[in-house]
Amino acid sequence: MSAAVGIITFTQAQANHLLELVVWPATRILAFIAVAPLFSNGWLPTLWRLGFGLACAWSIIPDLPPTIPWPGMGGGLVVLLAQVVTGLSIGFLFRFLVGIFEFAAGWIALTMGLGFATTISSQYGEQSSTLSEIFKYGVVFLLIADGGIMGMLHVLSESFQVIPIGVFWPHWNWLRLADFGQVLFTEGVLIAMPVVLMLLVVNVGMAIIARVAPQINLFAIGFPIMILVGLAGTYVLVPYLPRMVSHLFLLLTTNVLPG
Repeated sequence: MSAAVGIITFTQAQANHLLELVVWPATRILAFIAVAPLFSNGWLPTLWRLGFGLACAWSIIPDLPPTIPWPGMGGGLVVLLAQVVTGLSIGFLFRFLVGIFEFAAGWIALTMGLGFATTISSQYGEQSSTLSEIFKYGVVFLLIADGGIMGMLHVLSESFQVIPIGVFWPHWNWLRLADFGQVLFTEGVLIAMPVVLMLLVVNVGMAIIARVAPQINLFAIGFPIMILVGLAGTYVLVPYLPRMVSHLFLLLTTNVLPG
């Protein structure tokens, strides 16, 4: 008794078509996942991120614009590199959105005397301020609660319409992307400025006390006062974080990203 064994074969044209439909979009999506907030955290298994990226690529196939014909091996590698650069660029923009709150929290912690309180970042494996880590996870949780994660994926899917596969130099203002670094730094300074100014007033008060009563040990009373004032200022600042996150997310998605 014999049984016929079927062999699945692919032609070169079918392989090229599969590459155009799945591999190129998946490359952009996986590059985005590698650096975007929440998706790039180390506690997410690599296999899960890979499967999620492939599932996203498969789900947007019906909405993809017509792709370019197979440009050959050399041209295909150039297209693949362009997808990596595009995905990383969009992911880094959202990473910077979270980074400005980390910057603000780190500045507050350094000013109030908690710069020594550091922890190992679960995402990058390097030391960062404990207050910065708290702000980072707070912003990520706000993005999850407010639908920001879905908004990030929507922006990523829309990028295939604005920057189609095979376009290496899209017609949109790259200068706005560069200027966004200045906007991020300014916003980070403005977030931390109220608490930093409060601590500056306390520092001035401590300096006056040191001149009036030199016998007082400022290290014994100044350090606890600075920490208490800094924590009080941070407590007042925290309720405004959802509004700040929404404002910066809207600024990012409407004024900087293409489309």
